[in-house]
Amino acid sequence: MDYKDMDEETREKRKREQVAYRTKKHNSVRFMILSSVFEIIETVLIMFVLFILTAVVFFKILKVDPSSNVAGTIFMVVLVVIFIGGMILGFIIYKKCARWCIKKFKMFDKLNDDVLIHYFKEEELGLEDGRLK
Repeated sequence: MDYKDMDEETREKRKREQVAYRTKKHNSVRFMILSSVFEIIETVLIMFVLFILTAVVFFKILKVDPSSNVAGTIFMVVLVVIFIGGMILGFIIYKKCARWCIKKFKMFDKLNDDVLIHYFKEEELGLEDGRLK
């Protein structure tokens, strides 16, 4: 960027805006990486808990014989349902946790608008022309 044609005040203002933009960008990248790791761990834990609960209900409460072919087939179908349900439940909980974290730590001015729009509706953020007020 060529700053030679600008006066000192405009140059400083531009530099501050660029530093603020880069800082928001770095904060957004860090937040997305950490939240993605959290989502993966949380989803795996949810699936594991659902699997354990299903196994307990299936084999201890209903007392299904694990060696029968019908029980094996039913259990395999239930595992697929657990996987899909765990993924969906993981997405829902992840989004709620990310929204809570952004609100709790007042991160609205520290993250890019694109990241905020991912977690909140535009009406909730009070956006004007795609930018925060």
